[in-house]
This record gives sequence, structure tokens and C-alpha cells, in this order.
Amino acid sequence: MISRPRIGLLCALAMAACSLFAATGSASAAGTIKGEVVDAVSKAGIEEVEACALDPVEFEILDCVETGPGGEYALSGLADGSYVVEFWASDFGYATQFFNAASTYEDADPVSIVAGGTVSGVDAEMKAGGGIEGRVTDAASGPGVEEALVCVTSPVRPGGCTFADPAGYYLVKGLATGTYQVGFFAEFFGYETRYYNETADPNAAAAVSVTAPSTTTGINARLSKPGSTPIVTPPAPQVVPPVRPKAKPKALTCRKGLKKVKRHGRKVCVKKHKKPKKHKKKHRS
Repeated sequence: MISRPRIGLLCALAMAACSLFAATGSASAAGTIKGEVVDAVSKAGIEEVEACALDPVEFEILDCVETGPGGEYALSGLADGSYVVEFWASDFGYATQFFNAASTYEDADPVSIVAGGTVSGVDAEMKAGGGIEGRVTDAASGPGVEEALVCVTSPVRPGGCTFADPAGYYLVKGLATGTYQVGFFAEFFGYETRYYNETADPNAAAAVSVTAPSTTTGINARLSKPGSTPIVTPPAPQVVPPVRPKAKPKALTCRKGLKKVKRHGRKVCVKKHKKPKKHKKKHRS
């Protein structure tokens, strides 16, 4: 006969085994999204591209993997449902895109997993992206602000961030064609946040257009510290050419044998013509 304590122990072990089986079964039922990422021009596979599964409503990143040497990837362990797949390779100069060749979240084709299945052929051909570059300087003293954080954002497409170099220059690359907002952040160094073009209000920021694969230049910022006085650059002086007085016309002087005459409103020198002598007629007596 089995005692009550042993019966309870056996039941507990049975329940644990059932739970383990259920967990193992659910894990094996998870689905996979896989494909290949290549260069749009050369068709060669691209290694280290981030392929990410996003929530199709909030566009929150749920999982990411990097592509292998041939550009292949596999997002596994995904529950049944729909996903937006993003391909990110801005560090290599490629514009971020979504399946199927979409540049915005809304235009992406969702990928659905049913009954823990595998969805193949979720591929991408990466194209060269555009960029935004400029310089971040101190508004009071003029030099560049090293390590100022510059972020390019958009409500409908991915952007990117980078740090300014020691001279204050920056470049954000791998941007798809579209309009963006550019923010400049250096609170750690005591500077106030600014958005292009010279505003503290992100809602008043000027839109910056990018046409891939070109780079939009001259997107600069001057950052101020509270209480500092910005440098005011005086306008360049206008160079006015000197006014030269009109020279008085010289009096016309004719050399010997010439005389002054007026022709077509001008005085000119012409040769004097001698009048012919008149011959007196002799009268015969």
C-alpha cells in the first residue's frame, strides 16, 4: 500500500512532468522567419545586417539577429501572429528597409506565422542610403562641440544618431529618401538642446529633406550654455567702388593746315581748302 505522503509526492512529480512536457511542446511549436539579404547592385550577400521582427501595431522590436557571411538569417522562436520585418545596415551606408522593399513602417508587408510554421523567402535587396551632415559649435566661443549627440528622426521611417568629432563635424548616413527632424544634444557638457534650425522647440524644427544616395549638407547648430552670450557675426561690409569724376573733354586743337568744323554734332579737324583765285578778264580796247 502506498502511503498518503508518497501518493502526494507522486502526484507532484507527475504534475511537474506534465508542465515540462507542455513547456517543451510550446517551445517546439514556435515559428521561424528566414531569408537572405543582398546588395541591390551586386546581388552579393551582406554579412552583419540586422534583421528584426517588430510588432505590427506599436512597431516595437521583439527580436533581432545578424545575417551570416552569405547574407542569410533566421528569426526563430516566434509565436504565432503577424510581424513587420526590418533590415538595418546604416553603418554600412545602406538605407533601412522593411519587407517587402518598403521604406516606411506603414508600407511594410506583414509576415504571418501560423501553427509554429516557417516562413521562407523574406528577403531584402539593400540600396545605398542618403545622409545628413553639418557641424555643432559653441554659440559663445565658436569652436566645435566634441561628442555632441546628433539624432535624425522621423515618425514614419527609421533615422539614426551619431556623435560629433573633435571639431564638431558629424555625418548620419544610411537614410532613406524623405524628410527628417534633426536634434542636437549635449546636456552632459552643460549645453541646451537645440533642433534645426536654431530652435529649442521640437515642434518648431525645420524639416530636412534627404534624397538617397545624396547627402544633405550644411545642417549646423550653435549650442548655448545658460547665461552665455552668443557670438553675433556682423554682416560682411559691402564694397562700394569709388566714384570717379567725369573728365572734362579737352578742347579740340587742330594742327597747322587744318580747321575746326562741326559734323554730326561733333567738332573735327579738316584740311583747309584754298579758294581758287579769280582771274580778271581783260577787255580789249
